[in-house]
Amino acid sequence: MSTSDGRAGASRSLRHVWRIEDRRNDVLSAVMTFVLGWLLIEVGLVGLVRAPFVVEPGAPWWRVALLAAGCLLILVKRAHPVLALLGGVLVTAVDLWWGGSLAITLVLWDLLYAAALWSGPRARAWLWGVAVTVAVVGSVAAGEAARDVRQFVYVALQLGAVLLVPMWWATNVRTKSELAELADERADLAAREAEAAARTAELERQRAHDLERIAELDRHEAVRAERAAMARDLHDVIASHLSTIAIHSGAALAHPPDAAQDRAALEQVRASAVASLDEMRSMILLLRTEGRRDGAGSLDAVAAPGRLAGLDTLLDAARATTAVTLDDPDGVAGSALPAAADQALFRIAQEAVTNALKHAPGSPVTVRLARDGAAVVLEVHDDGARGTPAPVDGPLSAGTGLLTMRERADGLGGALAAGPGPGGGWTVRARVPVGEHATATEDA
Repeated sequence: MSTSDGRAGASRSLRHVWRIEDRRNDVLSAVMTFVLGWLLIEVGLVGLVRAPFVVEPGAPWWRVALLAAGCLLILVKRAHPVLALLGGVLVTAVDLWWGGSLAITLVLWDLLYAAALWSGPRARAWLWGVAVTVAVVGSVAAGEAARDVRQFVYVALQLGAVLLVPMWWATNVRTKSELAELADERADLAAREAEAAARTAELERQRAHDLERIAELDRHEAVRAERAAMARDLHDVIASHLSTIAIHSGAALAHPPDAAQDRAALEQVRASAVASLDEMRSMILLLRTEGRRDGAGSLDAVAAPGRLAGLDTLLDAARATTAVTLDDPDGVAGSALPAAADQALFRIAQEAVTNALKHAPGSPVTVRLARDGAAVVLEVHDDGARGTPAPVDGPLSAGTGLLTMRERADGLGGALAAGPGPGGGWTVRARVPVGEHATATEDA
């Protein structure tokens, strides 16, 4: 259960206790008024008014009965203050007809206090107007009848004490009660605001913790993505060239010594080693020169290796061991492509050709490039193994070639498929978008 619910339940319980206590107080007030009034009647404090209309009641107990009726009105003064006061006015009128008594004056005083304290604003306004009017008119009438200012003052004080003093007292009590209630409401509002502020602070702390957690997850994801990208690049730069070196050196070792063939193999090994070192140098420069600027204010131009413009060089190295054909009717290799797509297509072609040389040595390889709407389709196909695969040590073949090719195609919104061809052999087919909506901009 929340704090507000508990506070509301406690408030209802207190109001219930207060209602019981109020009823007990009303009963006690009625009993005490009856006892005190009876004593006043017994001591003879009756017949206070001298006027021609005054008559004596048939028996003394009639005054006690009238007092009891007035005390019964005290029991309902809290629930129906105006009706109880009207009943009290009627009892007072009968008492005045019998000459008046101090006991009924006490009853009227109690009912006037209750009506001024618990009635509504409109009823209180009418009550004050009637009481002031009666006091003024009664005082003026008494002074005119006696032709004496002292009589005017005497009656004014009496009517003021009987009619106005209890109402003034009730108004004062009501004002203090309203101020106390207002203070309680303000305290309760301040408590609720403090509770809301505490909940807001707790939510803010939770939100900050969640944001920190999200930032931590983003950092982990960025590190993971960067590691995957570095793994792809290292695979493309090192594994491809070292595989070529292993293939050529293995082929040379597999044949009888021949000076011309050995020299050609060594030339291919050296070319692959130099290309590997060049690409490694470019990668290191790209990683170590982030944020370095030249004199013109632009980033140093460190070109990333591996573009379709260098596809002929790649295929020439492969032609040393097998027949390689390039089919490029749309001139894709020589066209301007976005840097990301250009490099991805070159890397996929490099890996696919290297795999063909490793797993199907001597088999003719066909490389096709074609445009397909806003995409470029690369297809590398070999006819199947015709010789013994060149020995490639396990460390030089990580077994992640297809994975890196697929990641490069997927990263640009493309797709890659690899598997046996319809007529035999093995086919790698990649479709890479090159439109503005799916490519990166050229390198700075």
